[in-house]
Amino acid sequence: MRDIALELSISVDAVSKALRDSKEISEATKKRVRETARKMGYVKNSLAVSLQAGKSNNIAIFMNGLLNPYFAIMCDKIIRELANHDYLGMVFVVNGFTLQPNEIVSVFSNQCSAVISLVEPTEEVAETLIANHIPLYLIGIKPNKEHINYAITDDYMGGKKVAQFFLENGYKKAIYVTNSPSETSTRRFNGFMDEAKKDSTRELFSISIEDSEEQVSNVIDIIVKNNIDFVFCFSDYLALFLRNNLEKKHFYKNIMIFGFDNISEIIHIYEPINSVSSNINLIIKDVVEDLDIGQKAQDYTRRMEKEYSVELSIYTRSR
Repeated sequence: MRDIALELSISVDAVSKALRDSKEISEATKKRVRETARKMGYVKNSLAVSLQAGKSNNIAIFMNGLLNPYFAIMCDKIIRELANHDYLGMVFVVNGFTLQPNEIVSVFSNQCSAVISLVEPTEEVAETLIANHIPLYLIGIKPNKEHINYAITDDYMGGKKVAQFFLENGYKKAIYVTNSPSETSTRRFNGFMDEAKKDSTRELFSISIEDSEEQVSNVIDIIVKNNIDFVFCFSDYLALFLRNNLEKKHFYKNIMIFGFDNISEIIHIYEPINSVSSNINLIIKDVVEDLDIGQKAQDYTRRMEKEYSVELSIYTRSR
């Protein structure tokens, strides 16, 4: 449009209005603009038009892996719920624990009108989406920016309830194990530690690791060396990974393990793992129903900030 404006010695705004058949532009000018546009090979940016008008039903879904059963479950449920509302869910897997600017190019190239993310966005990503009038919804992560919608579980209370189980059932030594640097992990850790510290006779440990056999071996060494009898993991995926390695080394029998997410309720292909979770069906339903790709989507103050209650799911008897 700048090239057309220069060619005809008129403003870019006038070119834009002419191409949109605005009544503010004379028919003679509209004709000149259209003829010049045709000669110069102008192609209308349908992406920008669809985003501005809120007509695209494509919704981007970001997560940082599908090997973790929790993400696979969430992906499936989000896509199905979106389809129930005539939206098309488009899944994108990112590297690491944050959503980076280069990874949201797909939002624009696929004409997505909103983003649902299970990965924490950088500030630049949030600002870019806001600037382009694309609503952002986080699931499981509490953002520090007022423009971002979110739905989270009460992770602090989840950690607290696991600690209460630890105290009430006679366990002596506990360790919190995480493979995530997210604020979600911090809330679970704080809830667990604040409650467990109420009994000063119990010993408490914590460790942050990566998902590797070597790192898990380090955790097992700590568990064995300190006679730890209770393990609380950031996620069910990590808890299952750790339990599998403990079983290989014959150390699992006298250790109580808890995860988070309760994927055992949905996936029945392995021995269930004790866990704590919220109603993910309700969370997803609420998020999708809050999506309004139209007039309301132009209001970019936070519209959704919900925290969901949690419950323990016990599959292994305490001793």
